[in-house]
Amino acid sequence: MEEKDIQQLLNRYLDGQTTEQEERQLDEFFGFPNQLEKKLSRQIDKWNMVEKTTERRARTLTIRWIAGVAASLLLLFGTILMVRQNQETRAYASYEDTYDNPEDAAAETHRALLKFSETIDKGLEKLDK
Repeated sequence: MEEKDIQQLLNRYLDGQTTEQEERQLDEFFGFPNQLEKKLSRQIDKWNMVEKTTERRARTLTIRWIAGVAASLLLLFGTILMVRQNQETRAYASYEDTYDNPEDAAAETHRALLKFSETIDKGLEKLDK
């Protein structure tokens, strides 16, 4: 086969216009019968694997980034809620336990001490018996 014939066959092969017999002739000329297509197929598969691996890495990095942002927001909102609850508890406790009038405060203290004294007396009476 001449070089001119091979060039024409290659052009027809690349355009997809060759018959099986012509493709066999090309394979035999280049010294790898039925291997050209297999080699091309393997190379394309390798390229696809590299592309899939790159996509997976990008997806993994995106998921990690989203999870980090979500965790940070959760910590931020949790901290804000704890601080607010703590402030409300302090404000409530500080205003409920005070009296505006000193006489009312003294009377309430006297009542609490009498109740405490009566309870201690009852306990002591039970111990004596």
